[in-house]
Amino acid sequence: MAGAYERVAIFGAGVSGQAARRLAAALGLDGCLFDEGGAGEASEFLQDDLGGFDAFIFSPGFALTHPWRMLAEGSGLPCYSELGFAALHWRGRLLGVTGTNGKTTITSLLCDALESAGQIAVEAGNIGTPLSDVVLSDANQAEAIAVCEISSFQAELPLGLQLDGLIWSNFAEDHLDRYDSMTEYFAAKAKLLSCLRADAPSVLGADVVAFDSRVVDIRNSIVVDGDSALVEALAPQSPFCIQPQRTNFALVAALWSALDLPEGALVDSANVFQLAAHRLSQVATWGGVSFWNDSKATNFHAALAALDALDAPIFWIGGGSGKGGDLDAFAQLVASKVEAAFVYGVSAPSLAEVLCPLHVRVEVHSDFVEAVEAAVRAALANAPSVVLLSPGFASFDQFPGYAARGKSFISTVLSLKDAHRPS
Repeated sequence: MAGAYERVAIFGAGVSGQAARRLAAALGLDGCLFDEGGAGEASEFLQDDLGGFDAFIFSPGFALTHPWRMLAEGSGLPCYSELGFAALHWRGRLLGVTGTNGKTTITSLLCDALESAGQIAVEAGNIGTPLSDVVLSDANQAEAIAVCEISSFQAELPLGLQLDGLIWSNFAEDHLDRYDSMTEYFAAKAKLLSCLRADAPSVLGADVVAFDSRVVDIRNSIVVDGDSALVEALAPQSPFCIQPQRTNFALVAALWSALDLPEGALVDSANVFQLAAHRLSQVATWGGVSFWNDSKATNFHAALAALDALDAPIFWIGGGSGKGGDLDAFAQLVASKVEAAFVYGVSAPSLAEVLCPLHVRVEVHSDFVEAVEAAVRAALANAPSVVLLSPGFASFDQFPGYAARGKSFISTVLSLKDAHRPS
């Protein structure tokens, strides 16, 4: 346990690493921060450094094959993620949320509903606030519940995590630039199942079980395949009345029931819930066209879910930087759902190459804004119609993140709206 440690090495000077460093200092541990960019005390970690530490704490960006991580794990000494290290010092209960998509929405809804039910609840993990910082806050008390969004990167090092419940929302292609195969990606997330306490429920999405049916053998597992009966109790304006949010709600409802919490608090929270930005939200409607921003869809599964949620004809904007996956299979499904595709960025040439033979109109643009403008012109000429930004790829070729891409889409659409003059 961490109380037996005197010196810890912390890897990565980003948000997670700095939070782990603060927690280590508060615990009276001697911590050394290693960062390749020079933001820590050391920018190199060598074999000779191993003997100077009792344990190692890794930020999520350090993959299994990173030389520093390979050295640390090969030493036989404890290796933690920031999340796992912090969990050792969390006094309350801990609920985990993982999945290829939907994690943030599920985490936020669950936290809101717990507060509505009179619980002390706090969001942590991949959602933005490191658990280390939550441990250092006033929320760290026995009566509190931390709802942690857990990425596969964080799940790779599960030491220290003990979960009182887990939702694994879905499983689909993603992060194949980090993992050699879908099986390796699945195995990273599956480590969380071994973190469940003896009486803790796990809620599994149907496609998790479809990928590997052995997960249903985990104790107290609940498989969600479709809606919850509680959906019928939602108000029509609730974002959880339409897909893919209906399924997200059903997953939360299943865990909620397993924890024997009051249904009314969950329904009330879902009725007033506001989705985080850039998640399949309508930006505007004009000229007979509705404009939808789903910039957060950075993988194929998320983009296809958005295409399924909207009515044709859809003028789709896709592209960006790739993370691996079966591009041919993705293109086949996209082609069956869209009127035209406007692809941009690094992935545009390869995406166009697989789309063009599928008898769908394809335009290639190097610049994102140009792709948006072209999609808008085409949609206006074919109204009523839909313009959908749901890229299926990461944003880092032209933007610092998906939020910046979404904001660019919104500003472009609204600028074109102001300039639009019906004939």
